[in-house]
Amino acid sequence: KRVQDMDAMGVDMQALSPWMGFLNRDPDTARLTNAGIAEAVDHYPGRFLGLAALPMSSPEDAATELERAVKDLGLHGGGIGTNISGTNLDAKELAPFYAKAQELDVPIFIHPVDVLGVDRLRSYYMILLLGVPTDTAVADASLIFGGVLKEFPSLKFYLAHGGGSCPYIMGRWEQGWRVRPETQANIDRPPSDYFKRFYCDTMLQSTAALNFLIESVGVDRVLMGTDYPFDLGDHHPLDSVAAVPHLSEGEREQIFSDNAAALFKIDI
Repeated sequence: KRVQDMDAMGVDMQALSPWMGFLNRDPDTARLTNAGIAEAVDHYPGRFLGLAALPMSSPEDAATELERAVKDLGLHGGGIGTNISGTNLDAKELAPFYAKAQELDVPIFIHPVDVLGVDRLRSYYMILLLGVPTDTAVADASLIFGGVLKEFPSLKFYLAHGGGSCPYIMGRWEQGWRVRPETQANIDRPPSDYFKRFYCDTMLQSTAALNFLIESVGVDRVLMGTDYPFDLGDHHPLDSVAAVPHLSEGEREQIFSDNAAALFKIDI
């Protein structure tokens, strides 16, 4: 069914990432999940690449599983949540995992999970409409202001949902960095400099927003996304990219495929 849907959307290859319920689980669950992802990749040659589930509640185990998944299973990175059971991503105990991801030179995909403010977001689908992009922003801010990107200068993060709300509130972050000493405690450059280190997908459901994202991070940092199989996903991802004004044919190809091929180190 997925392959059929990919064909209908014009998608040749798709990244398989862990289901949100399998993020931050125990090592045994991670190993079983990753075996299943690797099996799917092998069963459909050239159609999928895999991202590993990781037991982030134990960063040392997560580092071990990421290395096993990459070296033994042939997966191309890992998937983590926007928080680790309520802990932000700048927690010092996560350093061994980040060090291993940087050593392996593979991207870490960040997807919202257990979003903040659920008690106020139960109506009108607001958990998905507001909670998801907001929790992504908290994750991004934690990685930036917490100094993770400074400490690990080669670490690669790939953000779902166009980076959440970050591009559109970056001016506020910049002003805060200029006037508030606590925002300068762990970084020595403006937050926008660090934000340009992230890779983002195109899942914004708005041509104007996608155009602004491209302007904010650069065309070489944006990858076509579908958010398959969710109801808020994009069933016409090629059209969404093609609708962005002033992109050259080469820039569209970057977003369609070239950026992903470079990030995940695959031949196309």
